Amino acid sequence: MKPGDVVCLRGDRIVVQLLNDSLENKTNVRDRIVTEPDEVIPFRRGDVATVIEINKKNIARVKVLYKSGVWWGNVSDMFVIE
Repeated sequence: MKPGDVVCLRGDRIVVQLLNDSLENKTNVRDRIVTEPDEVIPFRRGDVATVIEINKKNIARVKVLYKSGVWWGNVSDMFVIE
């Protein structure tokens, strides 16, 4: 996976949550209560996104352009279609 790739969800996924930059950079996301609607967005089966960057500190995370915003998600949840 590299910048410019078009991705969608793997076949065994129905929906996953993508995080915004500020939430992605929190050290312990699991303990954080998400209260703002712009902190997470659902990425659903059949939707497509464009890879913007790979997280240099954690190559399992990828930033994608999706619905006119940039969001972080797991590489393992996605596969490249273009």
